[in-house]
Amino acid sequence: MFYKLVCALLALYMKPAYRYEITGKENIPKKGPVILAANHMSYFDPIMIAFVGKPRPVNFMAKAELIKIPLLGRALKALHTFPVKRGLADKGAISYALKVLADGEVLLIFPEGTRHRDGKLGEPFSGVTSMALKTGTPIVPVGIIGTDKVKPKGSKLLKFPKIKAHIGEPIMVEKASAAERKAREAELAAQMMNEIKNLISGER
Repeated sequence: MFYKLVCALLALYMKPAYRYEITGKENIPKKGPVILAANHMSYFDPIMIAFVGKPRPVNFMAKAELIKIPLLGRALKALHTFPVKRGLADKGAISYALKVLADGEVLLIFPEGTRHRDGKLGEPFSGVTSMALKTGTPIVPVGIIGTDKVKPKGSKLLKFPKIKAHIGEPIMVEKASAAERKAREAELAAQMMNEIKNLISGER
């Protein structure tokens, strides 16, 4: 209930302020586990992905330091957020993410691992493809456009560009053994990033 309420309140602000537009929602499975893989440029990106996933709630990672802040941490947990320790192979976060998928829910992962405020795609880390291959979960690529212009580097004021999210067709993934995962991860990661690149390239 809290998640739906916050999404509704955010939409009341985001729609007139940023005139956000989402295409391809039919590509998100209506049930079962799914990984949403999106480019990451701004703190506004998780908000857009929450709109992308509607009506299904989206689970996503946040810096462990944020979860430790008393009131903010409680609110983030209520918004399906779980902590991850930056710069480490956080086994706890990985285990929780795998549980989210085992429960048939939606998981958001930014393959680049951090924001790229210049709008350019960075290199993916192996977490997305590894979890997809371990569980046989489809990856739905999402290209976000415009959030890098909300607060450009060096600017102290928010700007109000039009924001878009284009959702690509699911990349179907078959469950693989540990040995098979090592052989297939690089190819799957390249396919995923290429799909995201194609989704945003028409807007640049």
